[in-house]
Amino acid sequence: MMVCQGVARPLSAPTHPKDASMLARSPYPGLSRVTAIVVALLIVFPIAACGGSGVPGRVGPPLSASEAKGKKYQDVVTRFENAGFTNVTTEAVADLVIGLFAGDGEVKDVSIAGDSDYTANEKFAPDAPVVIHYHTFPAKESATPEAAETPTDQPSPSSSPQSSTPPTPEEVPSAPEATSTPGNLTVENNSDLVVLLSLKDPADPSVAAFASKYQGRIIEFDGCVVAVSQHGSTKTRFDYLLSAGNYDPDSAVGPNFQFSDINYYDFHFPADHSPDSVPVGTNLRIIAEVGKYDSKTNLFQLRPVKTNMR
Repeated sequence: MMVCQGVARPLSAPTHPKDASMLARSPYPGLSRVTAIVVALLIVFPIAACGGSGVPGRVGPPLSASEAKGKKYQDVVTRFENAGFTNVTTEAVADLVIGLFAGDGEVKDVSIAGDSDYTANEKFAPDAPVVIHYHTFPAKESATPEAAETPTDQPSPSSSPQSSTPPTPEEVPSAPEATSTPGNLTVENNSDLVVLLSLKDPADPSVAAFASKYQGRIIEFDGCVVAVSQHGSTKTRFDYLLSAGNYDPDSAVGPNFQFSDINYYDFHFPADHSPDSVPVGTNLRIIAEVGKYDSKTNLFQLRPVKTNMR
């Protein structure tokens, strides 16, 4: 009987000090087990909630304010929309002047919810207003950039041996095509451009002379794509080599015009008549700003202003 009482004793509370100490150190003694579970849940759930990198219901800008400057505004619009922003608008800033080789359509600044100094690490509501300001030419600038000046690209009356004879109807230059813009240099109103576009040698000295004389002016002519290459290591920007006239795989006329470091949107095709791509052999109506000519590479840089398919 005494042995049985000794066996049943562990069911009661420990009376020996050593037994009480062991029980106190046990991780799950009575209510202490419930307490441990509750504490564990309080620790695990906040950690799990903080483990994600995103903020629920908010999106981050694809570019910081400084990174967006100078990029083409169409590309920036696309990147913000792809990032989840739903209220993206653009505003043109007509601050470019013909004669300065600046980028039409390049971003001036971007603001999100009125903040134009944001960083790429910030988070915003998806419907936060994103306003993209971009550079462009004033509407009146392309109309008559030198209306008050006496044209210097037409022969003077005293230099022509037949100046005293009224021109016959056949000798009167035809009016510019309906697609041309007043103020642009075309083959109808500029004899230098006529000579330039008919050159057989792209390294002819007259190419450099034309570039120097008309840099910053807008020229308009029929041309074609003769070569396309990737610009540097980029995958979305290209260099287009252009020639005057219609495409001929066996010959080309005029200078080696080049659109350098551009993407599809830089052609500025009309929305209702834009091609899916611009491969070699494409015939175009080109309106572009005259850039610099490199006598080492014989490349004559142009900046596209507007392009139409032919």
